[in-house]
Amino acid sequence: MSLLSVVTFPGFVLADVSGAFNGLAAMFAGWLAGILAFILVIEGYQYMFALDDNQKAMHAKRAIGAAIVGGILVVVATNLAPTLVSNFGK
Repeated sequence: MSLLSVVTFPGFVLADVSGAFNGLAAMFAGWLAGILAFILVIEGYQYMFALDDNQKAMHAKRAIGAAIVGGILVVVATNLAPTLVSNFGK
């Protein structure tokens, strides 16, 4: 058992760093998922109603692409975080 994983005080567990970090990562992922959904809805609306304005359509498409890439990064980071925390504890 490493110092990073559990800190004890006369028989009581004070902190589980790995569990706390995983919970924090999940909380941020949930918060960012809501923001991602909001951005996709707004930019999808702007793209649909860009009509013949190619500049507005291009801006909306770029924003949608950036939101999707950001969502992928959040998913990868959330899935990779527990592995990194457990490896640093060894």
